[in-house]
Amino acid sequence: TTQPFDFESLTLDEVETIELITGSSIDTLMQQEKPKGKALKALIYVGKKRTNPNFTLEDAGKVSLKDAQTIFLDESDPKE
Repeated sequence: TTQPFDFESLTLDEVETIELITGSSIDTLMQQEKPKGKALKALIYVGKKRTNPNFTLEDAGKVSLKDAQTIFLDESDPKE
């Protein structure tokens, strides 16, 4: 099962990695007008790297959008 992504548990090194990959501040990653691909890829990379040190940015790029969205949805979010 996939656990929702816990943004508050990010280390400063992880925040820096995400910002380097995306070229954006962590605070602006998911703004309405911003492209989401790099942000999702960076977040998945950082999250998966915690449990699998061999997980690569290339591996993160192969995650489907459907799977990526389940990582960031909270179980309490209303479903349509």
